[in-house]
Amino acid sequence: MKRHILVVGASAAGTAVVQHLRRLGYDGALTLVGAEHHPPYDRPPLSKRFLAGELRPEQLWLTGAGDLDRLATVHRGRRAVAADLAARTVTLDDGTVLDHTDLVVATGVTPSALPGRPGAAVTLKTLDDARAFAARLTAGRRLVIAGGGFLGTETAWTALALGCEVTLVARAAHPLPALGGHVGALVGERLRAAGATVLTGRAVSAVHARHTGPGEGPVTVELDDGTRLPADTVLSAIGSAPATDWLAGTGLDLTDGVRCDAGGAAAPGVHACGDVASWYLPRHGGRLRLEHRMHAGEQARVVAANLLGDAQVLDSVPFFWTDQGPHKIVVHGVPAPGARFAPHDPDPGRDRFTGVYRKDGRVTAVLAWNAPKDALRLRRELLAGRWHGRRPLRGVPVVSQNPPCHRTGHGHRRHRPERRRGVAHADTRRPDRPAAAPPAARRLVRRVLGDHRDPPGGGRGHPPLRAPR
Repeated sequence: MKRHILVVGASAAGTAVVQHLRRLGYDGALTLVGAEHHPPYDRPPLSKRFLAGELRPEQLWLTGAGDLDRLATVHRGRRAVAADLAARTVTLDDGTVLDHTDLVVATGVTPSALPGRPGAAVTLKTLDDARAFAARLTAGRRLVIAGGGFLGTETAWTALALGCEVTLVARAAHPLPALGGHVGALVGERLRAAGATVLTGRAVSAVHARHTGPGEGPVTVELDDGTRLPADTVLSAIGSAPATDWLAGTGLDLTDGVRCDAGGAAAPGVHACGDVASWYLPRHGGRLRLEHRMHAGEQARVVAANLLGDAQVLDSVPFFWTDQGPHKIVVHGVPAPGARFAPHDPDPGRDRFTGVYRKDGRVTAVLAWNAPKDALRLRRELLAGRWHGRRPLRGVPVVSQNPPCHRTGHGHRRHRPERRRGVAHADTRRPDRPAAAPPAARRLVRRVLGDHRDPPGGGRGHPPLRAPR
């Protein structure tokens, strides 16, 4: 069989694999399977600017309407239902059987459902979900959000701005438990000040509704302490699970997603990336499955390189941000469970501060509240201390280095990373400088910093995408 790479999952990670493969010169057979009919799009704005009516669908697209068809054979509106790794086949929900020599799993996650009547609560995962949900967020509507994580809190801010009566139910002692008590409590405080009711330490035990479709009438939300909350709409934001049902029986390790090595390999001829993949991260010293947009793009780049024989490992530090109403939180690294957060350089007058997460005497992450550029500065200081053997940040050693970017502009040729086999993006010429990121990462960083300019053709340093010959 001639080489045929099959990518299952057409969101950010899967689409990026296809683009990187063509960019790196692969001109063989390439197939992409996507569950939606839309062009691939950016999901983070769904709970924020798109939900608020500030963005049109086409402004979320990651590619032009017909761009993917020039790069690969695309099966839209189709889901994988089974895989046979020995026979190297994947079966779709319409009965189509696709042969392959290499399989890339990028099927993402599936939102978790609330207990109670099916359809009584809505989810916010896809563009269609967001469209339907937005139609219900009119002034005066009562919205109950189950889940105090990133999706739940971001949606709460958007709904408040639209004039809804918002109740947020969080199981943890404070919202955003992934960021610890200091930041989470502050987010809860700001939500309450903006008019939301925030109930912590509680969970939804059932959603009662007389109607059969999502959002078609009033519902009653019952909490685990017996409290009953009337609502017009209920959003389930209690988490998600890796979409791996179609891989059952394949022999892959599906413990918390597809278990991969540091290069994204799950088995001979099988790679995985994005939210569905659990990768070993050498600098972290363990295995992580991260549902972060930037991380998915970095994984896709490494997988594409490895598929073409350029052995690489993911040697970068995770980076993500969240917009909490008027507040922007930027995090570099992994706030490990049990890590203690220590704020630095508070500026109450401008409502901004930075801080670090420490666990077992080591820094695992840095955070900036309303100060994204300061987060990059703090991260650079950490990296410089590690490289020069100094003891940075008041004597605390650093866990990891290699940031996604160190400039917010297009960059200069002398700052581009060396492309060495086995190293994702280390700069051997200027080891005192943090390494540069791929253009996609730089564009996202500029978006976080408020600079929305995208260079023509997708950024410097990338050759144009080419269709197979």
